Amino acid sequence: MRILVVNPNRVGACTELIRQAAQAVASSGTEIVAAQPASGPVELTGQREVLLSAVGVLDCVARLGGEADAVVLAGFGEPGREAAQEIIGAPVLDITECGPALAGLLGRTYTVVTSTERAVPVVADRFRTLGLDGRCAEILPTGLGVPDLVKDRDAAVETIAGTARRASGEVVVLGCGGMAGLAGQVARATGRPVVDGLTAAITCAESLVRLGVRPFGAA
Repeated sequence: MRILVVNPNRVGACTELIRQAAQAVASSGTEIVAAQPASGPVELTGQREVLLSAVGVLDCVARLGGEADAVVLAGFGEPGREAAQEIIGAPVLDITECGPALAGLLGRTYTVVTSTERAVPVVADRFRTLGLDGRCAEILPTGLGVPDLVKDRDAAVETIAGTARRASGEVVVLGCGGMAGLAGQVARATGRPVVDGLTAAITCAESLVRLGVRPFGAA
């Protein structure tokens, strides 16, 4: 099985971190191919950058998705899954949907812990579009951008855990691709159930491929 994971920003260290986290949770025999746009914003900090990055993400899907059994979009709160699904017949999953989907199996409400203050309305708007806002208690920013999350992982865990301790939701969802792979550490530091959107999406993608189901309208 091959899963294409597309990181919408152009921070190479973040793309590699996402690849490693995805491969770590993937089953034996699943190959993770990580990619990032060739052009567009280096870091996604607000609505403008998010929209500009979508073109590069769709280009990655068009170029590389044909050889994949499933595609995972690793940007939390970003648009484009519906457009990407029009390009290929394989399942396209978004970490924005998969994180809350699994969190809903663990508790009645969830809190999203995301990157910066500017990311909060991006996530909130996407949640409203997807109908996910009903069980979302709040969206809390950590103040950490992608470079911060990549540069010092121990410090990132400390900051994320500090923010997660203020959560009013029963489950914490890590709402940034740069937080991939940190759910276990944050859970241990807070004593709360924590879901990482990326690893949730990889698990969901593998399940869909094994079930042999394809998206509505796929050939």
